[in-house]
Amino acid sequence: MAQIINLRENEYQTIASELAKMHTKQLQNVNAVIDAMRKLVTSADAFSADLTSKKMEDMLDMLSADVIALLEQAFQDSEAGIANMIMSTRLTDSVRG
Repeated sequence: MAQIINLRENEYQTIASELAKMHTKQLQNVNAVIDAMRKLVTSADAFSADLTSKKMEDMLDMLSADVIALLEQAFQDSEAGIANMIMSTRLTDSVRG
């Protein structure tokens, strides 16, 4: 790259790599909070109340199933966008270079 578009491929690759690492870390953080809350509301030694705990567990299940899936899809889409940008830049440079 860089014949027409003045960006180096390794800069794009670094962005792509760092973005993927950030997304992985964010998903780990969200899952850790969900796990910690689940322990908190299900442990008899902590904050456990029959009706409240059941509702909290349902909410945490929904977060785990639905919200995490949406986050994963959004992260994959943004990573695909970077990959497409790299490909487009390569094509532009190879066709016009």
